[in-house]
Amino acid sequence: MHPDGFKEKQLTAVLVRIVNNRKDEKISIEQILNEAGVTRPPVITVYDMVEVRALVLYALGIDRYGADLKEALIYFIAATPIFRWSELRYGCSDPEQAIEAILHELKYVCRELEIDGEREYVWSSRWVSVRTIRKELTARDRVGDPAFFEFLNYKPRGN
Repeated sequence: MHPDGFKEKQLTAVLVRIVNNRKDEKISIEQILNEAGVTRPPVITVYDMVEVRALVLYALGIDRYGADLKEALIYFIAATPIFRWSELRYGCSDPEQAIEAILHELKYVCRELEIDGEREYVWSSRWVSVRTIRKELTARDRVGDPAFFEFLNYKPRGN
């Protein structure tokens, strides 16, 4: 087993315990994760934030598609043909490798681009130009919930 995979499983288990211990507090999972130390500045990227959240949600059985993952992705793509990885992960906690395999099968490619001053992984059909991707993403609102955006941009008090 790769040592980083072991650390990831340990971190996920600790975060799941924290979320379960605080589930009666009537606050969002995102807020619990932020307060547990999952925050952006100075080195954690948007990608890291959404993956930590996805691992916790998956362990809790939330937003899992399992056998229906391909169908769910097809519907997501039909509604949002160009998307940030964080937008997809907002509503899907299935394993990253399974999602990527289906996206590649659907002839989608990933590019790391700077959109609105933030470097993010962006997925689109392989035939869409970078210029079109930037234009599309800057012209529309992000997919997701305001609590999710607060989670992604959370800064601990005093920073």
